[in-house]
Amino acid sequence: MARAENQLTVLQLKKLKPEHKGERLSDGGGLAGQVGCKDKVSVSFVFQFRSPETSKRREVSCGVWPADDLTDIRAKRDNYRKQVRAGIDPLAQQQRDKDIAEAARLAAEQEAKIKAAETARLAARMTFSDLFERWDKVQLSSRKDGGAEIRRAFSLDVLPALGGVYADEVNRSMIAKLLQAIVERGSPRMANRTLSDLRQCFGFAIGGGLLENDPTSHLKKASFGGKETERDRVLSEGELRLLLQTALPDSNLNSRVKSAVRFLLATAARIGELLRAEHSHFDLQNRLWHIPSENSKNGEAHTIWLSDFALAALYEMQSFAEHPRWLFQNRDGSAHVCVKTMTKQIGDRQTNKPMSGRSKSTGDLILPGGKWTPHDLRRTAATTMAELGVMPHVVERCLNHVEANKVARTYNRSRLSDEQQAAFELLGNRLALLANPSASNVIPLRTA
Repeated sequence: MARAENQLTVLQLKKLKPEHKGERLSDGGGLAGQVGCKDKVSVSFVFQFRSPETSKRREVSCGVWPADDLTDIRAKRDNYRKQVRAGIDPLAQQQRDKDIAEAARLAAEQEAKIKAAETARLAARMTFSDLFERWDKVQLSSRKDGGAEIRRAFSLDVLPALGGVYADEVNRSMIAKLLQAIVERGSPRMANRTLSDLRQCFGFAIGGGLLENDPTSHLKKASFGGKETERDRVLSEGELRLLLQTALPDSNLNSRVKSAVRFLLATAARIGELLRAEHSHFDLQNRLWHIPSENSKNGEAHTIWLSDFALAALYEMQSFAEHPRWLFQNRDGSAHVCVKTMTKQIGDRQTNKPMSGRSKSTGDLILPGGKWTPHDLRRTAATTMAELGVMPHVVERCLNHVEANKVARTYNRSRLSDEQQAAFELLGNRLALLANPSASNVIPLRTA
């Protein structure tokens, strides 16, 4: 028969003395207490029960009087007793509750770490403009033009479309859309170059661990600008006579550019090499033009013999130079002129559609064979040399082409200076003959 409940009173507990330490008290209903005395008398109460889960006798704390009110202690006992009746071991349940609480705490900590990592990731997240600035600083700035050309092209087409987009959210459809816009405005080759440059930019990001994916992958130039064919425009001797005797002298190009055209024909140089030239690069006494490695396209220094025709054109260019360092200075004299300038001036004079703010003399330089560029002058010079009988390997040296075969490039260090001088002399003499209006009986050359 179960003992009656609530046998103890608060008055009885208050009468306990230190000498009662260790005595056991019963309140009934499984609630028992033990007197203790540390600083003052107290009673620690436990609920005694047989575990419905293991059948073992066990006890669970219900509190300590007088820190805990006797009513609250009994309430705990009653709650534990209900659990036992329901087949639950209160101690086992407490452990389960602790385990659940610990699991919840660990889950909360893990979630907090994930959120912190995501917050950090978002804080460090780059827009495409941020990525471009890093690429520009790390790689483009070390290029010969300091990245100016790509920076100009990206400012025109790429950054307005992608600049504000997070770099890791740029996708193929976005890139395809901006490339198509470039094609639709009539610049298919620019679309192809832009795709190549974007691929380099994202390649830099992946190589540096900034991004995981390249959105330019599987995008092909053929889908946008189409396959580019190598230009093979060579001015015929009839066109050279027309250009040197009539079209060039009668055009409204400024005199310095006119002499530059003649100089390029006589030296087979690249337009960028000429526009970057400094007065100190020319040795007039020995009739030489030294092109430093930083000015040449392939990074190889080059020396060109100056024929009478080339020297006359150089003297004319120098007579119009206004800067102590640059042959072609920019407007404020801080550097050389933009390497696109002369190409634009020549192109503007070979069209039937004058553009706002550009030359109105649109047809001055039109030749029968079609549109030509300053680079076509280099190809024309090389072709003329070959037709004059200059050996192909000497022409290659005159063009400062690098030997494709590594072994040959390593062991054949001869610059063929005498042969190059003779080749440039032949070329200059031929151009002088074609430029002379009184030489009406010039015999056309045949391919050697």
